[in-house]
Formats: sequence, C-alpha cells, structure tokens
Amino acid sequence: MSKMNPLVLIEEIYNEHYAYLRNFLIGLTKSDVIADDIIQDFFTKILVSPSIVTEVKYMRSWLITGVKNTLLDYYKKKKPELLQDENIIETLLVDNYTPEVSATINNELETILGKLSTSEKAIIIAKEYYGYDYNEISNLLNIPVSTIKSIVFRMRKRMIKVR
Repeated sequence: MSKMNPLVLIEEIYNEHYAYLRNFLIGLTKSDVIADDIIQDFFTKILVSPSIVTEVKYMRSWLITGVKNTLLDYYKKKKPELLQDENIIETLLVDNYTPEVSATINNELETILGKLSTSEKAIIIAKEYYGYDYNEISNLLNIPVSTIKSIVFRMRKRMIKVR
C-alpha cells in the first residue's frame, strides 16, 4: 500500500469495496439492514487503528475475513440462536486461502462442475451460490426435494476432497 494518510486510504477502500462487501453479506444474511450494520461496525473498528490498513497485502481477502468475523460477533451478541444454523457457521468459518490456493481450488471446482449435467449445475449454483433452500429449488426446477438433497450431498463430498 502507498504511504498516504491512513484515514484517506480507509475512505478509498470503503468506496472501492463497499458494494462487493454489501453483496457478500446480503448473500449470507439475506438482509440489507444487517449487511449495512456489519460494514459500519467493521469500518468503525478499522478507524480505531487506521494504520493497520497500510500493512494489508491482499485487501479483498482481508476485508472478507474482517466482515465475516464481525458478522460472527454480531450473531453471538444479537442472535445466538442463529449460530445453530450449520450453513451460516460453515460459510463464516471457511478457511481463508491465499490467492494461489484459491485459484487452484477454483480450477478444480470448475473441473468438477464441468462434469455435471445442466440441471445438477443449476441445483448446486442455486443452493451454494445463491442460497436457495431445497424447497425453493424444487419448485424452480420441478425436481423432488429428496433428489436435490442427494445431488447437493454428493457435490459437497466431491468439494471436500478438493479442499
């Protein structure tokens, strides 16, 4: 990072990454309000010690880690019952990979996705990327919930082998 004033740098980081962080958090929480609160809390923490941003090497990864941790704190304080939801915990606690490892994993996942039928890809993308529940996917694709669950289960097993 450059040698500019950390407060100016934080403002630039905020402006550059706000939309990405907000979309990421809305994907996890399904709430615009919670997403905005988490971003606000996270950047407030950064402002307490602004010089930390000058040491960050991979900004987007660092920001994602920070907002995930802030979201976990939010759930612990405000909504402890939500921590019982395995999907939220898994999503928030996923290992943070280096860009090189992430690229390798993405290539391997693309290979796995390339071997799937169009309907299997649609199911996995709807479930894992867009966060639809099994009933919503069943209604969208006119496929029984049990079939959807088994496809998602098989794919998760394949993805775990990739990690």
